[in-house]
Amino acid sequence: MTGLYFGLLGLGVALMLPLAAVGCAIGEGLIFASAIQGIARQPEAAGKIQTTMYVCFALVETLFIFTLVFFFVLKSQLPPDYAAALAAFQGK
Repeated sequence: MTGLYFGLLGLGVALMLPLAAVGCAIGEGLIFASAIQGIARQPEAAGKIQTTMYVCFALVETLFIFTLVFFFVLKSQLPPDYAAALAAFQGK
């Protein structure tokens, strides 16, 4: 049972940060694309659009920073070296 735990923990640590980075990059791209389109259509509303854009950008970046924190927390739960991981997999 311990081997399954460490295996899934390792898989989660390995996939968590890249998936969060890709998701945040797509979200930020959509935020800025929509803001540019909105400003191009209504230049007089540029101030309000930019404010909303920065708030949304901050929320997306906060999501990535939380993921980064969880990454380091979960990474600290993994065995430190190969011998410790092997011992954990064998249940010693």
